[in-house]
Amino acid sequence: MTCVVAYDIESNSIRAKLARFLENKGVRIQKSVFAVEIERHSFKRFLKQIENITGKDRKVAVFRLCIGCRKNAIQLADDKKFFYVF
Repeated sequence: MTCVVAYDIESNSIRAKLARFLENKGVRIQKSVFAVEIERHSFKRFLKQIENITGKDRKVAVFRLCIGCRKNAIQLADDKKFFYVF
């Protein structure tokens, strides 16, 4: 499944750690937004890993995209290399 992860974290160190974690799992769409392909059976562990990184500073949203959402994604960027997630 594809997940979109967005965050707003004030702490530089926590934000950097979360960004590194997400860069290893998926692709960066914007500065604090990532698209991640994850197996369904790994989803809860993925969320727990995010919680372990962010601690109490949990301004993180994770959106699971259904097949219909993925098929209906619209590319607005001219440069194709920046839009290869969906």
